[in-house]
Amino acid sequence: MCKSRAPPFPKELFREHDVLIGNGTTETGYVVATSKMAARKMMLMYTSFPYDVFKIIVGALQRFQQAGWSVTNVSLENQVLITLMKLRLNLRDLDLADRFCMSRATVSNIVNTIISAMHEIFYKGIMVRMCMPSQLMYKVSMPKSFEDFGSAKTSIDCTQTTKDKPSDFNQQGASFSNNKSQHTMKASTAVNVSSLYPGYVSEANIVEHSHFPDYLAPVDLIPADIEDQMPSGVHIEIPPFLVNKTHFTWKESELCYKIARHRMHVEREKEDFKKYQILNHIPANYQPLSTKIMQLCACLVNLQAPLLKEIV
Repeated sequence: MCKSRAPPFPKELFREHDVLIGNGTTETGYVVATSKMAARKMMLMYTSFPYDVFKIIVGALQRFQQAGWSVTNVSLENQVLITLMKLRLNLRDLDLADRFCMSRATVSNIVNTIISAMHEIFYKGIMVRMCMPSQLMYKVSMPKSFEDFGSAKTSIDCTQTTKDKPSDFNQQGASFSNNKSQHTMKASTAVNVSSLYPGYVSEANIVEHSHFPDYLAPVDLIPADIEDQMPSGVHIEIPPFLVNKTHFTWKESELCYKIARHRMHVEREKEDFKKYQILNHIPANYQPLSTKIMQLCACLVNLQAPLLKEIV
């Protein structure tokens, strides 16, 4: 009988002898943590969430399951754990199959199913449905560090991930990035995450096709890294550049400081986004789900603790 190296369900995964960090039951489990602190760290390492958030995700999927979708040969908790480990650590399917004592095909089916279900719940059901909040909502909930940009609604940027070399020659030319010297896919990130586009597509075209500007008014301010990410009609705030001069003026230096103080939190959020290691390179067998994977990872970042303590 196979004993999995990574225990199946967090209430058994993080156990200190007869004391379980979870629902407090005393059923037989695996002894893999020697302290509660180590158990919490392992939970965050495998899933990026504490146990209570993990239960919320499982509960949401249980309601989705009752609506007509069900998998009975593996517990729902194990399926969610396998999927989160895949997204967070990008472990190979064979590794996960060995850890959970199942076939590689079963792992692939579970990951595909859970990703599609979670995307339906958290991205389409919440992120897309909520869309762009009103300007009043932004002002009420805006942290103090953003007070210099009172009319700012969101910060927009583009991110990219590498992919395996396509077998089709036309796709090879379309996806190859000269900057990365690899085959890549791009997406814009703002309130929502756009679909993934081949690496040759410009960032301005991606923003335009994502219909993001349709949600903005001319009075809105959008901090961005480069000017061509936004079409005309919306005010964008970009740092000044040294063009035909040796130093910034006092006003330009002050503007650089304000933008940098704002962008610092944006970059911290992007760092949490990129910690989902599957975004560094999406395996070939999951490329049909690449857009769903990126959009779902953005939703999962929103479920984590806020970066600023004043945000509740």
